[in-house]
Amino acid sequence: MEVLFRANQVSRYNLKKGFENSRIFMILVIITLFLVDNLVPVLNFCRSVNIPVAPYAFVFVINDVVFQVVLFAGLLGILCDAPFEDDSYKYMLPRAGKLGWSIGQILYILKVSFIYLVVIIGATIIPFIGNMCISERWGKIWGTLGRTSAGMEFHLSLGISNVVLESYKPANAVVISILLEYACFVWIGLLVLFINKLAKKAIGTVVGAALVLLDICIENDWVEWAYKFSPISLARISTYSGFALKFHVNLSYGTTFFIAGIVILSILCIAANYTDSIDLTERAKICRTKRMFNLE
Repeated sequence: MEVLFRANQVSRYNLKKGFENSRIFMILVIITLFLVDNLVPVLNFCRSVNIPVAPYAFVFVINDVVFQVVLFAGLLGILCDAPFEDDSYKYMLPRAGKLGWSIGQILYILKVSFIYLVVIIGATIIPFIGNMCISERWGKIWGTLGRTSAGMEFHLSLGISNVVLESYKPANAVVISILLEYACFVWIGLLVLFINKLAKKAIGTVVGAALVLLDICIENDWVEWAYKFSPISLARISTYSGFALKFHVNLSYGTTFFIAGIVILSILCIAANYTDSIDLTERAKICRTKRMFNLE
């Protein structure tokens, strides 16, 4: 329990430090504005036909390859400074312990990924406030945009997946999409943390960007066989009702991929922190840091 307490303190410190960073704040603002701006055509269509829209835009956002590229670019921008070691690192580590510090970094990724996901979900709802209706079905708006060319008349850039409309009930699609997207955020975050820590350079961020490009290649039928190894492709529920089925990629496979990957990457992240050799002298500085960060 003491280790978890210290780990939580480390994650809280990282959150405080992170959200004092103007870079992260700007990324969240840019992502929000991007989503709101691209959902305005849906709102305009709603107003033109005088029909409210069901609040399921999030599902279609994360099933659009281009939108996923933007969202994961934002995530990499937030996590690019992994393993989050600043000048206080060598003073905090002795108080938190290597295990506490390692778990704290993992908790930070879990927390910041959740916050990022909440911001995205919120941004997909904001444009429709006052023009929404709760429905157990997709509704006429999403159905029309997905099955006709009506979206082109309103310059809609978001792709409304007919596969999703035909294969999933809205409630199931929302829950599964949220869980898969969150799992993918955490998976990518842990991968970046592990590789950056091991390489002591931002190579993990580059690998994360390569995975984003891999998803684009798969979507363009260049490397279809890579569905099994592409976390971003596996985060889209449309994957499990499309061409990926011929490669035996289904929802059970995707769930196993993310759970196993997160567990393995968490263990690797913890192990990577034990490769460091820190000079634990200057006890006065350590004690001062103890009081500063309350890492008892």
